[in-house]
Amino acid sequence: MKLVIGAIIALGWMVCGNAGETTSTVTALIPSELAEQWLAQDPTVLAARGELDAARAEAGQLAASPYEWTSSLSYQQRDYGRGPNSHEWNIGLERQIRLPTKRRADQEGAAASLALAQTQFNLARRQAAMDLLGGWLDWLTAHAVKTLLEQQQRFAEDNLAAVIKRVRSGDAAVLEQRLAAAEVSEFQRNAAAAAIDEAMAWAKLSARFVIGDRLTPMPLPEPVAMSRDVAWWRNLMLAVSDQLAAVNAQLALAEAGAERASADRIPDPTLGIYAANEAYGDENIVGGTISIPFPGPRRTLELQRRLAQVNAARDRINATTREIEGIARAAYAAAVGHYHRWKIAGTAATAMRENAVIAQKAYALGEQDLQTLLLARRQALNSAEAEQQARATALRAHYTLLIDTKLLWSGTPLDATPAKPEVAARKFDGEHD
Repeated sequence: MKLVIGAIIALGWMVCGNAGETTSTVTALIPSELAEQWLAQDPTVLAARGELDAARAEAGQLAASPYEWTSSLSYQQRDYGRGPNSHEWNIGLERQIRLPTKRRADQEGAAASLALAQTQFNLARRQAAMDLLGGWLDWLTAHAVKTLLEQQQRFAEDNLAAVIKRVRSGDAAVLEQRLAAAEVSEFQRNAAAAAIDEAMAWAKLSARFVIGDRLTPMPLPEPVAMSRDVAWWRNLMLAVSDQLAAVNAQLALAEAGAERASADRIPDPTLGIYAANEAYGDENIVGGTISIPFPGPRRTLELQRRLAQVNAARDRINATTREIEGIARAAYAAAVGHYHRWKIAGTAATAMRENAVIAQKAYALGEQDLQTLLLARRQALNSAEAEQQARATALRAHYTLLIDTKLLWSGTPLDATPAKPEVAARKFDGEHD
């Protein structure tokens, strides 16, 4: 017998109003405080946070000047050919100076680099949230299958007891008793396998996330219909997309690099001061130095390379925007379609369950044989499993959409009207200040 997906637990679901309403209430599948705690302790999120801390330090390095003070000290003896030698020394201090246009470009690059690191952390956390949702629903699925099969096993055992009584009274053949006993054995085997699946799902979930003691499953409410249209969800996903934010940060970083390359066409000067003592101490010298390299063609070629990277980053934004729009439309279609599929499956399951009840009564009255009853019950079970599968799929599609739009486990209010996403990138013409 095919074991299909069902979902029997949750600590809440969303209560949505009519399609024309502007607000809705979302209660997470897992309470937000618990989900936030588990996600904060997840090893992949901790690793991403460490990478974010490293990126902050790297951004500080990028904003700081790459140049340092250099000191020099020289000593010499001068031989005049007569008399004692002259002991002479020279001490100096110099430093390359970063021009203001380069300093501004480095600061902008540091800000863009930090923004990119933040989006990468957000993407890692989003993936951890998806893993938590998937692991949680997998556990619910296994528990739902086990619960359903244990319930059917009890029905089969009750039916076997009734058949045994009918055989003893001469109202049923021994073959019917054997068929009923075989059905009980089949449910016992399937229920044992489902219990193993549930234990394995919990082991994986509790090993990945620091959940602690095993929780007690509770029945899930029914899925709810989408209360807003596809345009609302598309705009919201574009507005909060970390993937789109990442490519915008990459564009800002590329533009800062191009501005830096443009400013680098004028080399940074090196300024210095020095003091010297010569001619037996009779000559004390104080002076300054300035040196400027002669720029070569490499600097211009570097600017061309950086400008090409800027154009590529702009094209990447357009491609990512279209990709996210497609993802949003597909996710909305999945949520709506799976909800209606669940409604149809629920209607069929109700009809098959009623048929099984009628068949049970007919068998009790001797109006129907056992094989017909078992067939009706098997059809009812298959319909119940199909309804659970459709329910779990609908819930998974809906919760995935909530995570992608940061309405789940992120603290974002559902009634916030999403602003139209704009490309956070300035035009760069290749000129420097």
